[in-house]
Amino acid sequence: MPDEQHPDPADAGAGNTDYLAALSGLAAVESGLASVRERLTALAAVRPSRPAEPVMPGGIAEVIHGEAEQQHMIEQLQREARKEVLTFVRPPYVSFAGNFVQKERLAAGVEYRSLYETTALVYPGAADMPGFVEPGELARAAPSVPMKLMIVDAERALLPLSGGADRSVVSSAGLLLLHPSVLVDALLELFEDRWLRGTPLRMPSPGDTEEDPDFSGSPELDEQLLSLLMSGLPDKAIASQLGISLRTLQRRIRALMESTGTANRTQLAWFVAQQRLT
Repeated sequence: MPDEQHPDPADAGAGNTDYLAALSGLAAVESGLASVRERLTALAAVRPSRPAEPVMPGGIAEVIHGEAEQQHMIEQLQREARKEVLTFVRPPYVSFAGNFVQKERLAAGVEYRSLYETTALVYPGAADMPGFVEPGELARAAPSVPMKLMIVDAERALLPLSGGADRSVVSSAGLLLLHPSVLVDALLELFEDRWLRGTPLRMPSPGDTEEDPDFSGSPELDEQLLSLLMSGLPDKAIASQLGISLRTLQRRIRALMESTGTANRTQLAWFVAQQRLT
């Protein structure tokens, strides 16, 4: 079998500029591919392998490291929820973008019960935002909650390993994912106990708010006002949620004190608690 003959560019391509350009382009592509291959090989040689995540005996728990991985796990657990998501809410937060997955799951029929620590309500920019509590979410407030926590379908729980106030420290310490176990059962009991002692948060929907200067109160709006007031939310944030001015809010609070025969906000709060107006 005769040897294959490769055309000589000087002969076969003489006068053919397209042929010479194609050869030059092919050589450039081959050189580029070789360079990329060498670079990938070098990266693979020096890139440290990721250590295995610590896992408790029996596969009870695992630790999630990295902000992206933690955010993904928070979203994944909610998307896998079939019935209910329970949360203790307090800063700092893994993401500043809000929990957009919650809207999707609420629309799908998943129930959310959230107990907000007062610090979450006064966290910069949080409670001043309309829709701080999602429509359909069952929310309560408490002076404090023991930890940040999410429990999904009474089966799995997610909580930070660090309870500090520094977001970077909390994130770097990792999130602990608990699988079905007595630990999840204990956290569920803790949540239910704190939930019963929380103050219901009745946040108005966008169509319920009233603008100045005609806010004279209604049973529904007064109930929302008193709920927000007893939760410890600052006046400015309450006014923002109700869609009224700070001065109008303060006038309405004075009117409620007069109608209930109370002399100050402490007495008003006591009256509300006794009469179960919220």
